[in-house]
Amino acid sequence: MEIEKAYFTLAEVLDRWSLPEADVAYLAENDQLRLSIRILNLPIEFGDFEETDDGRCYSIPCERSSFNGLLDLHVQDVFQLFRIGEVSVTRFRTAKADYACFYGSRESLTIRKPDLMLRREERDRFEAATGFGGASGMKLAGGFHASADYQNVRCHGREFRLGPIQAQVVRILHAAAKQGDPWQSGKAVLSQAGSRSLKMADVFKSKKDWPLLIESNGRGAYRLAGL
Repeated sequence: MEIEKAYFTLAEVLDRWSLPEADVAYLAENDQLRLSIRILNLPIEFGDFEETDDGRCYSIPCERSSFNGLLDLHVQDVFQLFRIGEVSVTRFRTAKADYACFYGSRESLTIRKPDLMLRREERDRFEAATGFGGASGMKLAGGFHASADYQNVRCHGREFRLGPIQAQVVRILHAAAKQGDPWQSGKAVLSQAGSRSLKMADVFKSKKDWPLLIESNGRGAYRLAGL
């Protein structure tokens, strides 16, 4: 039985997507994934920004309350949090106003990585946009998993650590497989990946077991093995 949660911890997200923490940090720092924290009955001011004719900007409070719920983090706070381990937050993102911040005697809140949450709607939005899903990250039938940059791949129980060009090749083949057209011209894929070589074997010569990841039809076309 699975509980219908409104939000999930960072540990739950990493387990669901089979991603290293560094990849989730990358997504959040580049504003591709919005992380939140749980606020428990703290004084929060919500407000909007207004600009005067001479270009000056003012904050206009519209609500003050003892807030209980989730607030989203700004990118710069997420960046510091993942690198230092904690961050003192003064302002938040929110869909209900231009800003949210503390008021009264409280000016900030120190948060750490265990405090991070991901809203259910943000998880679902990201999975729909990227193809992540289920309990296994980026996945197709056959046991294929990839990190966000495709430089860490698991296929049929084998782990592959790939260079930038190799990762681009796998990314292209993965996209083709998801579209139902897995077999692709090797030369076209290599060119699109930015490789100067026209031979797949040359690009993957550092990986002796690469045929277990990329399969050839013997006539110049390639696909991800088993997909």
